[in-house]
Amino acid sequence: MNESNLPPGPRSFRELLSMIFMRQKNPIKLYETIFARYGDIVFFKLASFRFVMLNDAHAIEQVLQTDAQNYTKSTSYDRFRFIFGNGLLVSEGDIWKKQRRLMGSSFSSKQVEKLHPVMVRETSSILNNWKIGEEIDLAKEMNHMTLEIISVGLFGKRQENDSLILRSALQDILNYLQSSRHLWLQLLIAPLPIKDKYKFAIKLETLLPLKSTKRFFASVNKVNELVLTLIEERRSKNLTENFLDMLIKISNGDEESKMSNQQMRDEVLNILLAGHESTANALTWAWHELLKSPEIYKKVKEEIHKVLVGETPTYEELEKLIYTKAVFEEAIRLYPPFWRVSRKNKIQTKINQYDIPEITNVIVSIYTIQRSNKHWNEPNKFKPERFLPEGEPHDKFAYIPFGAGPRICIGMNFAMVEALTILSTMVKKYDIEKAFDRDPTYLMSLTLQPKEGCMVRVKRAKP
Repeated sequence: MNESNLPPGPRSFRELLSMIFMRQKNPIKLYETIFARYGDIVFFKLASFRFVMLNDAHAIEQVLQTDAQNYTKSTSYDRFRFIFGNGLLVSEGDIWKKQRRLMGSSFSSKQVEKLHPVMVRETSSILNNWKIGEEIDLAKEMNHMTLEIISVGLFGKRQENDSLILRSALQDILNYLQSSRHLWLQLLIAPLPIKDKYKFAIKLETLLPLKSTKRFFASVNKVNELVLTLIEERRSKNLTENFLDMLIKISNGDEESKMSNQQMRDEVLNILLAGHESTANALTWAWHELLKSPEIYKKVKEEIHKVLVGETPTYEELEKLIYTKAVFEEAIRLYPPFWRVSRKNKIQTKINQYDIPEITNVIVSIYTIQRSNKHWNEPNKFKPERFLPEGEPHDKFAYIPFGAGPRICIGMNFAMVEALTILSTMVKKYDIEKAFDRDPTYLMSLTLQPKEGCMVRVKRAKP
């Protein structure tokens, strides 16, 4: 390989150390600084790890679609395998292909339509507990709402105690995944003659006698116990139309479709973790922008009150919420829930004109490509009109909030229907008033979250 044909990037120890500290403090500032300094394809090394950062639509297309067969999930996903097992988020090769095929029907438009009444019922149930005039944190409420929807959609209605245990355990798991402890352990062991430093760092991390580590393992055990018990229960009962029952029905088919309880547990946990927090964060950011833009909020209210005949939307009415859908699409452009994705090349490859050595971690920067002035007019401005039928054209790979290529998010349609259901039901029932005085700072870990939440006042709706 021609070393001189590597992409540009930081090479000095001082600059690399500065990057590590900036990543800890403000990852987005780091990404923006790096791309501004070196261009949209950047290469660097940290200890024995090689990295390429991408902010170029054509390069992203190559990695996620055109040459997808040359890439696997990056080494950073090894940390998730302890929790997610061989679920869709982290599995590879034949296992992933089989599970993607089997799970496809569970997320079909027909199945999502069947689950729409669950979305309406659970949303209404939580909204009915809000009190006129009270201040609430919408970030917490959206998380509660989306977790209830996905939990009931997966398992059917459960006892309240199960729901509380699940919520608490999932939050502990997410907090653990969002810590940066693993990065520092990697750097600490970098000089040691260890073959697979990444996996060694994971093992070392699990042995640390910390409260957070103990809480994490206890929470994983709680979720495992709850989910595996539910799977055994459902196998012995008449099956209905929730996700878990669908998986069991599929698994009862031919030999190629059989799914062990452990594999089913892995898929259920993938859906639970990835399926509620991402939509909750997207809805929270959408509300942040609506409350800062009264004229846009007014248009949303007018459309929803015009389209919805009753207090809650029918599945057919959701298709008529053209402007409201554009608001959500613009929110996930500015604030993509998964703000980056990463891959690892199995062989030496080329990205655009550059040579990329094998086993290089390739980071696709979703946040910055979706705010690039090369692809968007006034990229940092909240303009839902971009996504109206005659809106602003853009490169397909400059807008990838659900990923792209073969591994595009399987729950994309579910997330969109859920978001429109929650937004329209909230607007029909209440007026939401801003109770925050400045933009929140980013909490960037597994997903993009507002660190200070989203404080609002609840008022009675005025049609």
